[in-house]
Amino acid sequence: MKAETPLQKAQRVMREKREAGEVIVRLDPIEKAKKNPKSLRLAINGKCWDCSSGQRAEITHCTVTDCTLYPVRPYSK
Repeated sequence: MKAETPLQKAQRVMREKREAGEVIVRLDPIEKAKKNPKSLRLAINGKCWDCSSGQRAEITHCTVTDCTLYPVRPYSK
């Protein structure tokens, strides 16, 4: 039997939680940044989320190249 990959393990744990009736709370990037204020990556993700009105596609196709966060924005290729 193969060992589980980290993704498979996380999926199994989430499935078990749902089956047990636990309520799963998903935080948006701003809420995640507030929970961990020392994380630079979470702060960047939160700012881009705020600037794009919570639209992931807008972050991906952002055209504001003068933004200091443009080179490190999330969801970019």
